[in-house]
This record gives sequence, structure tokens and C-alpha cells, in this order.
Amino acid sequence: MSTRHGDLSIMGRAGDVEASDQDGDVSVTDVNGSLTLNLEHSSARISKISSDVIVRGRANDVSIEDVRGSLKLDGDFIESVKLSRILQPVSFRSSRTEMDLARVDDYLNLDRGDLEATNVTGPFRLHTRSKDIMLNGVSNDVHLENENGAVEIHLNKLGNVDVTNSKGDIRIFVPQKAGFQVNAQARDGEIQSDFNSLKIDNGDQHASASGLVNGGGPRMVLNDEHGTIEIRSGGVASHASSAADSPEPSNPPKVSEN
Repeated sequence: MSTRHGDLSIMGRAGDVEASDQDGDVSVTDVNGSLTLNLEHSSARISKISSDVIVRGRANDVSIEDVRGSLKLDGDFIESVKLSRILQPVSFRSSRTEMDLARVDDYLNLDRGDLEATNVTGPFRLHTRSKDIMLNGVSNDVHLENENGAVEIHLNKLGNVDVTNSKGDIRIFVPQKAGFQVNAQARDGEIQSDFNSLKIDNGDQHASASGLVNGGGPRMVLNDEHGTIEIRSGGVASHASSAADSPEPSNPPKVSEN
């Protein structure tokens, strides 16, 4: 199916769907098969898909929930992307963000200035910029690179953690009894920790922390420039709150993209 300057609605399809829309709103629900959607200045609402989903092109806002297959998003997403209950791997590619994760058990919301997720399973890989990032309830490996924004991660089941950030703080919350090893560096910032077994050296322009917690385990490598690193005991928060405020880019683009 294809349309221009109009809306598109597909419901109760027993089979695969491929659709294209320009300058309209798309609604696809209850498809017993796969879905491929090509968008051009359109918005989409997608739910209850039994197999894989591919969304590509240039979209306004996209909402996707209850997908039993994998999800691939490739293009530019001007307003927001909202994901809920995606049971297979998720891949996201845009001009500003690259992200891969194993599944979304609760939700993941992404817009121009924020990325917030609750109960997601890694390996979680994210490369982005100018975002405040809140990950609440992450299991397995995390590899994250960001700049011009704060990063806050509440770990559930630990894997290896590698976080690089600049011009924004890093806060990591770890279950109290978890075992792990730390190598952290902060330039023009300091390091704070709730774990007394870590050796912390806060110098004038450089801070470092290293050591084993509860006998060691997965590696936690943290690097921050112009920001503070906090390693806290706490684990998953009762509810996801926004990461700390961070400055907007000095010259934001006229058209925002995720």
C-alpha cells in the first residue's frame, strides 16, 4: 500500500505488510506477519505485530509497541520515538544516534534532548550526543558514548559497563551486593563513591578510581571530561526520573533530529 498527502490505516492483516506514506499519519495494528514501513514526513503508530518490523525514511514521531519479532529503525526521526515491549533485538540508526539492544521489556523513549528507558536487556550499545540519558533497570553489558548531556544508569543484572561522556556527569547505581571491578577517570571533575573498597584520588585537574567491590566481577570503565563521576549503591529506581539538566548545544540545528 502507498499513499501521498493522506492517512493510512491497516488493521487485522493475516500476512506480511509493506506500506509507504508521505505527509500523513499511519496506523498499523494486529498484523500476523512482518511489517516494512517507508515514511516521508509522516507519523506512525504501530502495535501488535507478530514478526519483524522495519521503519525507514524521514518520520515525525513514531510509536511502536507489542512486537514479537525484531525492530529496525533507519532514517531521521524529527520529533520522538517511543518503544514498548519489543521482544527481539532493536537496531536504531539516524544521523545523530546509533543504538542496539537485545530487547525492551518495558519502554524506551527518545527525542531530541533525552533518552529514557526502563527495563531493557543488553548488550546495550549507544553512541549519541547532546542528550540527557536515563537507563533504569539495565541487564547485561552496556557500552555508551555521549557528550553535552548527563548519563544516569541504574543497573539490574551486571555485565561489563563502558561509559564515555564529556560536558556532563556520569552516575552509576549498582546493587549493593554486586561484585565488580572499577577503572574510572575524570578530567576537570571529581569522583565520588559509596563503596569504600575503591581507591579514589581527586586531584586538581584529574581524578581516578580503581579497585574491586565485593571480590570483583564484571569490569566497569568510566571516562568523563568536564563532569563528575558517581558510583552509588542502589540498583533499580522505583521510577525513572529525568537525568540532570545539561546545556543545550550552542548552535542547535533548525530542524531537530534524534
